[in-house]
Amino acid sequence: MKRETSAFRNPAFLFMWIGSAISELGGAFGTFCNSVIVYELTGSELALGSMWLIYFIPSLILQLGIGPYIDKWSRKRMMIFSQFTRGAIFLIPLLMFNLNTLEVWNIYAVQIVIGLIQPLYAPASFSIIPTLIPKELLTSANAYLDGTIRLMTFLAPPMGGLLVDWIGVSFVLVFVCLFFTISGLLLMFLKEPPLHVGKVRATWFKQFMEGIRFFIRHPLLLWLGIFLAFVQFGVGVTMVINLPFMMEELKGSYAQYGYFMAGFPLGYFFGSVLTSKIKPKPTYRRSIMLGALIAGGLTYISMSFTTSISVAITIEVVAGIILPFFNANSTSLYQQTVPNHLIGKVFSIRLFITRAAMLLGILVGGTLGELWGIRAMFLLIGVIICSFSLLGICLPYFRFLNGPISQKNSIHSAR
Repeated sequence: MKRETSAFRNPAFLFMWIGSAISELGGAFGTFCNSVIVYELTGSELALGSMWLIYFIPSLILQLGIGPYIDKWSRKRMMIFSQFTRGAIFLIPLLMFNLNTLEVWNIYAVQIVIGLIQPLYAPASFSIIPTLIPKELLTSANAYLDGTIRLMTFLAPPMGGLLVDWIGVSFVLVFVCLFFTISGLLLMFLKEPPLHVGKVRATWFKQFMEGIRFFIRHPLLLWLGIFLAFVQFGVGVTMVINLPFMMEELKGSYAQYGYFMAGFPLGYFFGSVLTSKIKPKPTYRRSIMLGALIAGGLTYISMSFTTSISVAITIEVVAGIILPFFNANSTSLYQQTVPNHLIGKVFSIRLFITRAAMLLGILVGGTLGELWGIRAMFLLIGVIICSFSLLGICLPYFRFLNGPISQKNSIHSAR
């Protein structure tokens, strides 16, 4: 049997890749529209922060408990259900807009449902990839998927702004509904291998604790999750302060805000391509991954001092190029280390930690941002990320990040 040399030669990956690209474009359009609508209706950073809190709180609650079901149910069907549901929920603002009755609570209702759906889709998509892609292609497959998602996020703000100007919010929301529906249809073509859940039907609590124990007993999984949490804390803060930073600190326009928001995903796309081509030796893994986080922290610090819109956009592009060197390798290490019957539980725990950190960032950005100022928040994020990542590189304890990955050893050590 001929060995696959590229993830794109795998039909299942192609369907998932195209479906994810369309889905992310629609989701990014929806997020862009929701943020602008809330800010236009309220002009409040607190309202923007509340929009994201309403998204993350139900998401966080569901995320922690959904893991055992990810490993028990069909991941393909969960992903399809998620896409169709997200397409349907955006009908609410679409209808309210056309009836001239659109209010902030309509957007909040959409955010609640999206927040409940994401804990199903994200771990299911992470968990199904190792069943579709050979182990040696996981890093490049994750990099391509992650990079494409970021590319769609890059395209959405400027495209969304132009489309809103040309055809109006109503038609953009139609595109959102349509893109999610098309993505769900494409995912129907995935050929998911049968799940082997075993003959013994363990209780939800027992399965949940099994995932917790596996996660905690493996320093590699635990600390990669913690390092990612620091990054997501920064993401949470910037979700609140980016729009006021561009509009108030830099005196920009909505078009320039769109370019600014597009900078990071554009850089991330190119960084993902680079990551897919570079195969670091295990002895350099720790330095490459944590070095990328230090460089990313420095971009936050430099953002706190910039007064130029073009420089700010450039910094975002650089930050995007850097981060995939941590993210793609981290995800691949999880997929290679965790057995298939536990991967949904472990990814749900990882996502819970990162979402909790992002939620904390939103709270900090919404409260301290008004008290300390936006630039101080960028500086705070950068110092936190740089400090902890530097400790990870310097302390001998973290040498396990350079060690070989053995799934067999992982299974035995979890017992």
